[in-house]
Amino acid sequence: MNRQLQRVAVSAAACAAAFSLLALTGCQSQGQRAASAPPVGSLSADRSLGDIMIRFNQPEVTASMDAGKQLAQIEGPIRFVVKRPMSGGVWLVTAISPSPDATLDQAVATLRAAPRIASADPDRVLKPNRTMPAGRDMPAQ
Repeated sequence: MNRQLQRVAVSAAACAAAFSLLALTGCQSQGQRAASAPPVGSLSADRSLGDIMIRFNQPEVTASMDAGKQLAQIEGPIRFVVKRPMSGGVWLVTAISPSPDATLDQAVATLRAAPRIASADPDRVLKPNRTMPAGRDMPAQ
């Protein structure tokens, strides 16, 4: 029984040593990854200003990668990331910036000034400015 207990203790120590080596290797790779810059076009820690619907000038842009390359050429403190294509050649993009003073209106103005952008409009939720009338067919809520 004593011999068996000794074997279990040696096996447990060997497993613990192997696990600590694996954990150390994982921690070292985490540190290297954290020190590197995020990939180009990624959201990272920048603040999202909002979504903007844009349309490109001719020639037509049909691939998300091409749209991202066109948007990456726009200089300034605000970056633009493609969210998704929409119908009619419209693209939904997200404006991001590390600056706390940047606004969605500045992002729209930056896009409108870009030579390859035909139109840029903020994607805002519209709400009715008055309540629906209460009547026989529309009861009050």
